[in-house]
Amino acid sequence: MILLLAFSSLVLRVVKAQELVDPSTVADKYRSLPNIITGCVATILLCTWFSLHLNVPKPVNEARLSKLRLYAHKLWTFLRNGFFPFVVLLVAPEWVLMWALRQRLVVAYMVGNGKGVCGTSSKMRHILIQLPFTVPTRRHGFFIVMGGFHKFSRLEIPKPGKLLEDNTGEEPYGQPDHPLDRFDVCQLVDDGRFQLPPEVEIDDRSKSDWIAKSYVLIQTGWFVAQCIARKRQHLPLTELEVVTLGYALLNLFIYVIWWDKPQKVERPIRVFCGELPRRSEEQREIKRSMEAANWIGKLLTPVVGWQDQYTDLRSLKQTPTFYSGNPPPQNWPLKSLSLEVFAMMLTAIIGSGFGAIHFLAWSSPFQTQEMKNFWHLGSILMTGASFPMIILCIVGPFLDFLLGVNNNFVKAIAKWIIKPIALVFTLISMPLVPIAYIAGRVLTLKVAIQTLLAPLPPEVFLSVQWTNFIPHL
Repeated sequence: MILLLAFSSLVLRVVKAQELVDPSTVADKYRSLPNIITGCVATILLCTWFSLHLNVPKPVNEARLSKLRLYAHKLWTFLRNGFFPFVVLLVAPEWVLMWALRQRLVVAYMVGNGKGVCGTSSKMRHILIQLPFTVPTRRHGFFIVMGGFHKFSRLEIPKPGKLLEDNTGEEPYGQPDHPLDRFDVCQLVDDGRFQLPPEVEIDDRSKSDWIAKSYVLIQTGWFVAQCIARKRQHLPLTELEVVTLGYALLNLFIYVIWWDKPQKVERPIRVFCGELPRRSEEQREIKRSMEAANWIGKLLTPVVGWQDQYTDLRSLKQTPTFYSGNPPPQNWPLKSLSLEVFAMMLTAIIGSGFGAIHFLAWSSPFQTQEMKNFWHLGSILMTGASFPMIILCIVGPFLDFLLGVNNNFVKAIAKWIIKPIALVFTLISMPLVPIAYIAGRVLTLKVAIQTLLAPLPPEVFLSVQWTNFIPHL
């Protein structure tokens, strides 16, 4: 009997000891530093790569290329239309956000201006409505502004009733001329010389579907949920997780804005339309601006996102990588606020929120006082750097309003007091805003990396106990 009790006691001790070192139990309660790093890096790269919805690259007849030139072309296309925008989104996600916003606002104007995506005549609009599968949608609008329709010229004139064929049994590729902007596409549709393809045909050219989009949203949502749960359970977040959270939410904004935009379209739809109609007044103005712009203007306008008003697609062989569509006229819904300024203001507001996310680690246990001060300073700079841009975006239209008031006294105050102050404020803030924001980004990234190299508090390695959120019955 005594031997039996002793054996039972020994078994119980072994079982308890096994529970203490059970790998599954440890894995549920703790996380390792490599898991934290790989999770953050994977989330940043995944969100960044899948949120990119690029414009259509230059069309090339690959059948006429040798294997070596074909590989070189594919490599150059990947670097120019894949890797380079990916790096830009990693380094300056707010700039890509402003590009996405401008493109989305142009499409919103095209779709919601009361005349359809092309601003077509009432007769053509009536015809389109009679054909439900060709009713213009936001997807059509995005496909137009991303260079989805490209003008081609036939190398030979086909005889009546005969289809020209090459050795592939298909219609000859033809000679690519230039992309069609929204003015050209809409004029061709309005003249009855071109029919917009069904939306399913555009979807067929896209390399993404709702499953891939849902996966990215779920992955981002899961990371955000983990960060919120750690805060609810009073578990500290590493500075790298805070930076990743900001990237994830910012890329989520970009992804939602581009939800209706086809992704990774490699070839445009060829349009054999012959001679195009005369340029519209907007196109002539864009061409004059493009020819009159000096190299300084061409270099600085992309920084603030105003390069589209200097981009004449009829003079180019492909749609620029960061082209968002020519801005609509001033009679769009926000008459007192241009599209570029409105997009800049929204970007500044969202960018300020991106900086405010870093305040989540304000009271984190930093290893040194210097790292704590650097993180606080970087968070303040990133959050506050956008406020001068928001003020300028509001003061500009307000000043135009005051100058248009039918009151000499108000006009005098606006011209001789408000305008000079706004000009001085602009000259001071414009160079300081990017410097302050870049400094804040560098400081926060520096601290995030330094904290991983130093010993972390034990609480950082505790995992979220999801069962605590389930009410116990």
